[in-house]
Amino acid sequence: MIEAIKRFYEQRISPAQTPAEDTLQHRLQLATAALLIEMAQEDNQRHSMEFQAIHDGIMEVFDLSPEETAEVIELADREAHEATDHFEFTRMINEQFDYEQKCRVVELLWRVCLADAEMDRYEEQLVRKIAELLHVEHKDFISAKLKVQRAYSTSGHLSDYDDYE
Repeated sequence: MIEAIKRFYEQRISPAQTPAEDTLQHRLQLATAALLIEMAQEDNQRHSMEFQAIHDGIMEVFDLSPEETAEVIELADREAHEATDHFEFTRMINEQFDYEQKCRVVELLWRVCLADAEMDRYEEQLVRKIAELLHVEHKDFISAKLKVQRAYSTSGHLSDYDDYE
């Protein structure tokens, strides 16, 4: 993961001008996106709706341009394929995100899970596993699921998910 991050910075940002905080922010973006990509692939299919949910969620949460978001997702996709488990990503999120931010990650996972209007039992298990690794309480895990389901059932599109502030 570190090599991909280094390449990202060498290509986009001068390392001499990048504060450590920016580096950490980009690492968190990659870790979050990698978890979302794992979620999208849990049912062994790559649905465009799920990847659109990843793109929209990363762009919203981290306030990135569409181009920056696409680059983060591309890097995270490679990192997700190289990862042996979810711990390296959840550890970073646990160290840097407060509880509310972790709940937002769980909401993003639900957005990806429900983007194709189908929830496979393995997808639900993965959201549960990641929520547990992030130390998100069960009530907040369920609340995030219901919030996303309501938004989806109201609009019919997760891209219309404006209750995410």
